[in-house]
Amino acid sequence: MKKTVFTLFGLALALTASEAAAVDKGNISNDAKFVAHLDLDAFRASKIGTTLLEQIRTEEGREKFDALVEIVGFDPLTAFQSATLSGNGKEDNGILVVKHKGDNSKLLAFMKLDEHYRKTEHGKHEIHGVGDRSDDERGYVSFVNATTAVLAPSRELAGDAIDLVNGKGAAKQVPPSLKTISKKATNAFITAYADIESIKEQIDDESFKEMVKQAALVMGETGEKLILSLVVDTYDADTAQQLEAMVNGLIGFAKLGQEENPEIKDILNGLKVTRDKVTMSVHFSIAVDKLLELIDPALKDLDIDIPKP
Repeated sequence: MKKTVFTLFGLALALTASEAAAVDKGNISNDAKFVAHLDLDAFRASKIGTTLLEQIRTEEGREKFDALVEIVGFDPLTAFQSATLSGNGKEDNGILVVKHKGDNSKLLAFMKLDEHYRKTEHGKHEIHGVGDRSDDERGYVSFVNATTAVLAPSRELAGDAIDLVNGKGAAKQVPPSLKTISKKATNAFITAYADIESIKEQIDDESFKEMVKQAALVMGETGEKLILSLVVDTYDADTAQQLEAMVNGLIGFAKLGQEENPEIKDILNGLKVTRDKVTMSVHFSIAVDKLLELIDPALKDLDIDIPKP
């Protein structure tokens, strides 16, 4: 999917993630071969989310955020509620549905400052194009209603996204693997699913394409622990066994350096690899406090580019 110039949306999505239970099939295109869902409210309620967002506010300074709120009419770290990305796997094909509590009119006024801004219509809805086509940065947004916006890399896909939100072209069901993986964490930050078999043309790694049929991932918190689970369906039991051996081999290699890097021990001790017939799973858990301790240096160097007024 093409990069977009919607800095506000991009900032919020880059900083936050989701709960799988909130996945709505009405926000997934009916031809979707991949789905990624984020519940930003769930992230803000989590221990790790609270810590990271507070660090960002501290590093950037209250004045910057107050100035940004004055421009767009809402706080980008609190206004976005969820986001669901789906697509058929073809290049530059993806629809992003964003639920939010922002001020559409102020955000639109901010977008109109772009010299390449253009407006078109899809039925009763407006589609707003922003960004220069020459550097592949152009994208399209439509505020379908007061609490829902859609983003797409083309005007045609933006129209499809509008129809999707209005109840046309939605998936018949949430992919089963996505529902199953969502149960791995009580409060999930991000869930994703990909039908690898159907999007092989977009994958360069030949070995990966030959081994993996579909995959699902969830990341979140359960109690005081961060949870990351990956489930991979292969084409046969032998392939699943081979993939399990490869992952265990990588873990074993990493353990060779744990004496020199003690922090690696906590990460490796939290990893568990299992296999059941054609399915291989990797489960990782670590105490949130321990994780924050490990990433503290990175947090101190956190550098987020907040748009200036």
